[in-house]
Amino acid sequence: MGWFMKEHDIYIGSMLDELNLRFAPPQGKDTHHGGIEEMVALQKEFKIFKKGRSFKTSVMALNLGARNNEVKNRWYDLIGALSKHDSNRPKQNGDVAIVNALIKNLAAKAPLPVYFTSHDMRGEKENAQVKITDKSRPVHYLEQDYLTISLPMQSVQAANAARQARASAKPGKSGAKK
Repeated sequence: MGWFMKEHDIYIGSMLDELNLRFAPPQGKDTHHGGIEEMVALQKEFKIFKKGRSFKTSVMALNLGARNNEVKNRWYDLIGALSKHDSNRPKQNGDVAIVNALIKNLAAKAPLPVYFTSHDMRGEKENAQVKITDKSRPVHYLEQDYLTISLPMQSVQAANAARQARASAKPGKSGAKK
C-alpha cells in the first residue's frame, strides 16, 4: 500500500496502533473504560459499522488517523481501497469482509478485542487478500484471544515495480517513457 502513503509509510504502524487501542481488550470500567467494551457500547448506540457503509467511513467517524491532513487523507485512501481487494471470506471483498466481521463480533455475547495488522501482499494471489481470523492470539505477551484483521500492504518501491510490470505487459507497450 506504499502507493497510497508514499513518504508517510512510517505512520502505518501508529495508524494500526490507533485501531488496536480502540478495539483493545477490556481494561476495567471504573477508571479507564475503553477498548472493546467502549466499541460495543458505541456500536449499540450509533451503529458505527453497518452493512452498506464502508470501513473507511466508520474509521472517519471514529476520527482515527488524524496525524495531519495529508497523512490522514492518505490513510483513508488506503483503507478505502480495501474494497478492490478480495478477502479470505467467500464472496466478500476486503472492505465488506471487515465490516461484516466487526458487526458480528460487536454483537456477540462475548465480543473479542480486535487486532489489526498487515502482511506483505507480494507473491501469491492470496497475499493480496484482506485476511480475517475469527480467533487467534496475535500478541504473544497477552494470553488473550482476538479477532484478527490483516491488511495487505507493500512498500512504495514494490508498488512502483508492480505498476511498471503491468504497463510493460500490456500489448503494444514498451514500458519505456518517452
